Amino acid sequence: MRTKILILVLILLVIVACTHNVNVPLRPDYQQNIYPDNKLSKLEKKIKFSKGEFSDNRPDISRLASFKQQVHTYNLHEERPLDEAFFEGLYQLMTSSGHEWSDTEPGDVQINLSFLNCQAERNAGLVSVGANSSVQIKLDFIDTASDDLIYSQVYSGTDERSQAMIGLMGMVLKSIDASMIDCINSVGDDENLVRALQKL
Repeated sequence: MRTKILILVLILLVIVACTHNVNVPLRPDYQQNIYPDNKLSKLEKKIKFSKGEFSDNRPDISRLASFKQQVHTYNLHEERPLDEAFFEGLYQLMTSSGHEWSDTEPGDVQINLSFLNCQAERNAGLVSVGANSSVQIKLDFIDTASDDLIYSQVYSGTDERSQAMIGLMGMVLKSIDASMIDCINSVGDDENLVRALQKL
């Protein structure tokens, strides 16, 4: 009986030792990577956008993402509030496109943001290591004058990278940042959004 208990304790210790918690800064360099020459910049009317409501609609909000590599399990946790990280990107997108942004005052259009999903993974090969990630959000654009929904869409961002050396966890963190940037850039190139905003 004691032998069985000892074996069980050892197994549990191995499982715990193979689980790693990783903090994700969520600091995408939007200023350098959000391109201003997008569809939104072609709008003749300059619009004032404002920060709206945020909701986290993931099935599991206890962690940002999780992945396994061999016997190791990596649980990723955000250091920075998700709403802050994504709304910063929307601020950079709108202002670089020639529009206005407000975090506190009502604008012409309020943007409500729902966080839907984040996935990340690191794969080790014989000669290279790769990392990939994806994020998904939903944006609702509200006419603040009438409180009517102007437009709603789900936006995704992805990233995939590799390097010919030992890949540290930093690869995954940079991949997540790149996916967030890709997601925000896709908002700026949404032709249907531009058509909806032209009707204001």
